[in-house]
Amino acid sequence: MGLHVHSLDNIPVSENRDYLIYLLDYGWHEPLAEALKDNYAEMAKKAATNRAVVIRGTEALHFENEVFSWHKINNENGDDILPAILITNAHPSYFRENNSGYISKKGLYREMQGGDLKLILVPLRKFCTSTTEVVNLITKLFIDIEEGLDLSNFRVAKEVKKGIGSAIVDSIILEPNIAGIGFSLNKLKEYLSLK
Repeated sequence: MGLHVHSLDNIPVSENRDYLIYLLDYGWHEPLAEALKDNYAEMAKKAATNRAVVIRGTEALHFENEVFSWHKINNENGDDILPAILITNAHPSYFRENNSGYISKKGLYREMQGGDLKLILVPLRKFCTSTTEVVNLITKLFIDIEEGLDLSNFRVAKEVKKGIGSAIVDSIILEPNIAGIGFSLNKLKEYLSLK
């Protein structure tokens, strides 16, 4: 049985999950982002049986801090990244406690308890040109996670280290894997400090 969450307050900080998956979009109608929303219930159902949580906003609410906003994710251009699937070690309380809204506040980003914030981003525009391709991508991603397989359809396009250049946190951006070895599920767990 899954849990449909309307408020981030409903996910206890002590909840131990292997994956925290967020659906990121601009907050306005865009076909690829709409495909994420339309398939949310199916993703949440699969996640619930795999020690994961899938989270998406239910209301048009703007979130912004040094790491996340609609125009930049970890100083990567939002037009290149969004809409995206985010796999991270950030509990929903991070977003509640670190939202500066429309006002930029210097030094807002705080280190997370138990380790640094880490991001793995799957930018949909790099993978998909249609909503059908978004559905296929979601299906492949969750089948790999469900079966404990490497993410065979993905490879690392860019790995960014915190403090190098303009990066605020460590992040990995994935791209389609045409041939070769995919992104290791064990590497994903190690990267997020889940193993």
